[in-house]
Amino acid sequence: MKKINIITLLIGFGALAAYLSSSSCHNPKPLTGSNNGDSTHVTTPLSPVMPFDVTLPPPPQRVLETTVRRGFDLFSWDSFIALCWPSKSGQVIGQFGDNATVWETYKKNYQVFLDSGQKPQPWDIGSQTKEIFLSQIGKTPPEMTAIFQPFLTGPLIDQNGQYCRFEIAMNREMFEYINQHTLYNIEGQRSFTDTVIFPEGNNATKKYGAVMVKASWKILGAGDDTSRFHKVKAIIHIAALPSRGIKDTSYEAWVGLVGLHIGTKTVTSPQWIWSTFEQVDNVPDFGKVEKGKHYNFYNEAAGDKALNKAPVQPWNPGIKGQIPSQVARLTPIYTGTQALNDSIHKLLVAINPRNVWQYYELVGTQWPVHPAQSNTGDPFPVYMANATLETYDQGTIKDGKVVYVPGVTSSCIDCHNGSTTWGGRPADFTYLLKTAKAVKK
Repeated sequence: MKKINIITLLIGFGALAAYLSSSSCHNPKPLTGSNNGDSTHVTTPLSPVMPFDVTLPPPPQRVLETTVRRGFDLFSWDSFIALCWPSKSGQVIGQFGDNATVWETYKKNYQVFLDSGQKPQPWDIGSQTKEIFLSQIGKTPPEMTAIFQPFLTGPLIDQNGQYCRFEIAMNREMFEYINQHTLYNIEGQRSFTDTVIFPEGNNATKKYGAVMVKASWKILGAGDDTSRFHKVKAIIHIAALPSRGIKDTSYEAWVGLVGLHIGTKTVTSPQWIWSTFEQVDNVPDFGKVEKGKHYNFYNEAAGDKALNKAPVQPWNPGIKGQIPSQVARLTPIYTGTQALNDSIHKLLVAINPRNVWQYYELVGTQWPVHPAQSNTGDPFPVYMANATLETYDQGTIKDGKVVYVPGVTSSCIDCHNGSTTWGGRPADFTYLLKTAKAVKK
């Protein structure tokens, strides 16, 4: 077999934006890798390199709804591509259809905030584990709430009556900050008297900031086209909850990725940049159901009577065949974002017509418009929701129209602004620190 040279092409906002808008898209500068184990080359302008921060056009060309939004959406796609790039070196994203990803090598929250409250293992130990352990059945870890999710949320149940599972992971920069300041246990947080400020990505210094990833998974089953999902074999754990008749159980199952939420701390966006992606078959837009289509979380025959309403309690993931959630997207994907999705999908298909990543789309990006003027920095867009992670707080339907409720309708920055440490100090827009435990003696 011929040896293949891997040429790494670093593409930021300017290069990728120019590529997507130029007439010479058919002849990009190559990033190459072997295809199907032989000497055939894969050529793509997509990059395995995470962006440090967003790159925007000069001020005279900055228009919030168009050029600025596109800049942040490009940042989101650059981040998604890099995070989902093969963790095995020498490969290109999706060249073999599916691939184990970079973000799956990140530290999981349960590897950092140990039940014992002890110091977690160093980054290089445990981060490369191939075992996927899923026990969380809500967006928020159960340590934070007596129920499975706070506010208006609840478990998300797919069309096969199976509960979705969720996990949270962090990059090395975020992990090392937590480790260095002993924020991995309650005692350490209570004794920490400084302000929690996670590392910030910076284009000028070429330093990365903190990145946290929230993933939602569905157990693959009847009616699911598995070729349209990034999938892994996971250990599904159901923790005992005697008050609800739930027994401790574990089993293996194939799961498909249905949502990915990326939070990135940068110097220009200290309230973080929030990028949210979904699998394209998740849900229809409200009032725009595609007849005959198999959705992951919507049944055309069920109607909209229980639309976006949490399942009736008690919630028990151990019971199979429960009534599925009926979910629709209340805020359609912005037209400019959808156009960018289409362009990126073409690049992914060019790598491999069976590239699994073509079945994921950017739902939106939220960022602070005036980061220095208030705690939240005036986030834009004001409301943004991932149908798998903010399922039940997208807004409400009144007289056939969508109604947004400030303080209730999903907004990443507004929600995370309320996060605190066990010492009562602001937690820099992450609730993860509240999952820390006390040291067991």
